[in-house]
Amino acid sequence: MNAFSERLGTPMTSRKEQRAATRGRVLAAAGELFGTRGFEATTVRDIAAEAGVSVGTVMAVGDKAALLVELFDQRIADLHRTRAEAPPVPPPARPPRLADEVLALFAPFVALFAEDPQLTRHYAAGLVTGRYAAGVFDELATLLRREISDVLVRADFAPDAAGRAATTIHLAYLGALFVGAGSGEPDASGPVEDLVAVVEFLTAHHEKHAHEESEQR
Repeated sequence: MNAFSERLGTPMTSRKEQRAATRGRVLAAAGELFGTRGFEATTVRDIAAEAGVSVGTVMAVGDKAALLVELFDQRIADLHRTRAEAPPVPPPARPPRLADEVLALFAPFVALFAEDPQLTRHYAAGLVTGRYAAGVFDELATLLRREISDVLVRADFAPDAAGRAATTIHLAYLGALFVGAGSGEPDASGPVEDLVAVVEFLTAHHEKHAHEESEQR
């Protein structure tokens, strides 16, 4: 704290905090405009005006596609956080099918992508370019794969097998995202059904194998 700040009785805001606040304003403005005007109709100049910053400041945070990818990453991370912070739910009287338990992990993300198919399409297009660092490919991927693996291990998958199955299921989920976004259909249920088919095949194969082993004992 410098002498001027001490006389005012308030701490001096660090440059890092200022940058974070500016980034937050830019992302909030972009999210608002993408949602109300659409991705294509929104310009970087519009975002700058909405956020009260210069065009150069917006571009320092990212171009439109980079902003959209970060906004989706934030929302996906929030969904993971909500699930992690939710109070434990008592086990049901009748255990759910393993496939249903795994698929339930994806329900919030499928709902997110279905909210605005146009934005989802632009998000997926941005990911395909490989130009943007996306959490869905790294830290968020690791988190989701761990959640899937935990469910499979509780269902008596060996840890190594659970890890491989979780990777396969996660890749099927990404495939469903890209195919759905590229379908041009407002309700691209086909790719989701493909994800369901992958999960059901893997879990049914394991359950059949476990049943056969049990009979041989």
